[in-house]
Amino acid sequence: MPKRLPTSHPRVLVRKADIPRLRRLAKSSHRREYDALVALAGAALPTDGDCAAIARRLAFLHLLTGKKAHADLAIAATRRILDLPVQATYFEATNRMRALSAVYDWCHAAIDPGTRQAIGHQALAYAHAVHVTGEICPGNFVAGHEVNQVPYILATCIAIGDELPGARALMDDALKRWASMQACYQHFLERDSFQQSYSYCAAYLPEIAMVFNLKEAAFGGDEYRKNPWYRNLVAWWTYAFRADETFIRYGDYFCAHPVLGNTAYWLPFAACAGRYRDALARWWVERFQIKESEPEAFIFEPQRERPVSARGPEELPRNKLFAGMGIAIARSWDDGTVAALKCSPVYLHNHCHRDQNSLTIFHKADQAIDSGAYDGYETGHWYDYYIRTIAHNTLVVHDPDERMVSRGRERANDGGQRFLNQPDWAPRTIADVRSPRWRDGDIAAWRDGGDWSYACGDASRCYDRKKLRRFRRHVVFVHDHPHPRAVSLLVIDDVVLARAGLIPRWLLHTMERPTVDGARIVARHGGGRLTTHVLSPAAPRVEVIGGPGEEFWSDGANRAMSGQLRGPHTPGAWRVEVAPSASATSTRFITWLCPADVDAPLE
Repeated sequence: MPKRLPTSHPRVLVRKADIPRLRRLAKSSHRREYDALVALAGAALPTDGDCAAIARRLAFLHLLTGKKAHADLAIAATRRILDLPVQATYFEATNRMRALSAVYDWCHAAIDPGTRQAIGHQALAYAHAVHVTGEICPGNFVAGHEVNQVPYILATCIAIGDELPGARALMDDALKRWASMQACYQHFLERDSFQQSYSYCAAYLPEIAMVFNLKEAAFGGDEYRKNPWYRNLVAWWTYAFRADETFIRYGDYFCAHPVLGNTAYWLPFAACAGRYRDALARWWVERFQIKESEPEAFIFEPQRERPVSARGPEELPRNKLFAGMGIAIARSWDDGTVAALKCSPVYLHNHCHRDQNSLTIFHKADQAIDSGAYDGYETGHWYDYYIRTIAHNTLVVHDPDERMVSRGRERANDGGQRFLNQPDWAPRTIADVRSPRWRDGDIAAWRDGGDWSYACGDASRCYDRKKLRRFRRHVVFVHDHPHPRAVSLLVIDDVVLARAGLIPRWLLHTMERPTVDGARIVARHGGGRLTTHVLSPAAPRVEVIGGPGEEFWSDGANRAMSGQLRGPHTPGAWRVEVAPSASATSTRFITWLCPADVDAPLE
């Protein structure tokens, strides 16, 4: 049945009936944002750039004031976009559709018909362009740039409705596509997880809320009530947030903008705090300092005048399993340890890594790290080191006869987990996500004992069976050892190889050069220290690799980054490899990892 749009404007995120309430907020709880918009209206437009974000903000100011002068300013900024050729590139298309749809709708009555038509046609041109160039990829619903394009295609079509030809059909297509995408997002969030790294979730989770609000304003209903699984993002991000105000490193991690100053993180928490009355989400919202996102503040945080009481995470359990992505976390809720085991059940590729059964440990600073850094998608460093097993605290088995092929190209043989290439290089649909074809690792068991927890990761499927038949990692997380706020890990790895002559290598990556004394490994970084005792195998071979020119060593070469990166990246430069003294088809590694304050007595 065709969706019925309101006949009047506005209808993009806001309805006409909402305007009195927005204007009341502008005089009270949202006065700071209103004053910022008024100041923006009094400033000259910058001489460079497309002014897309400015146009949208000024259009929202017109909603608040009803003054034609403010609409004229928004239109003047929009002319910058109209004067540019249509580009289907990722950020440009998203930002310009967002701005054009807002100006078209929020300033509708104040725009002369010719200009309004030009804005509408330009917005539709961007919507078509992202389909033509493949930014919108047919049949791809699990991951990809579509999540940042479809919401603003939808906003464009809601704004235009039946006023220009083609918008209605494009809207129906966008809604159908979003339903397939949302099914994939829901699959993971219903399991307390999301299918991206913690930082890359910021490219997805705000867009889900954006679509919810777009649909509510355009078609009515309560999308949040229909989709209670969305609020599970609160625990997902909370358990992974560390004392340095960054997240556990799993998968591609971008961090050019601080978390607590980033609208993309703030918006989902604001939506959950307001619509679900989630006290923990409100605790998050109150920690943010957000600028230049005034429309979002009015739309997603209108309850600021009567907020739910905030409640921090201190009373939450210290252990939690996020089954959808196979991540078991044990942590302190102050400035102590955050330790985690990852063994994800679905092969995802995209911005995910070949890192099943990997460990990370943060204590006052990064101690056992996910090494390397996100220097760009599919760079040499990314493909031959950063996403590979060799860069993580897990296990490699080098088979000189193995060929590591991804997307038709042979990559470095790091000795790690295999790529999947058939029938595709990544799952595309909810049917793929649920299919045994894309099974990867597994958290085979998990127990919460209060002051301890246990997790068993099974990564046996993740390696080529010609070299490895079993890799089960048992981890006991012990709280308040060796001192309060610390979490120690007893790790037992059962490894069975496919044939004799191969050697399993147990990996530990650190920020600074570790010292080795027999079977004891000590690494220090920041205010913390990690002491690792290798209890088995007997008389292990322990090798330290790294330092200048060998920071990212894999398959006989240093896989250097392509350039310098902004933000608190933790690429590290050192690793320890532990191996049995002789080849055997079965090996048991037993290690005791003790994070502690740097000045605590050595274990």
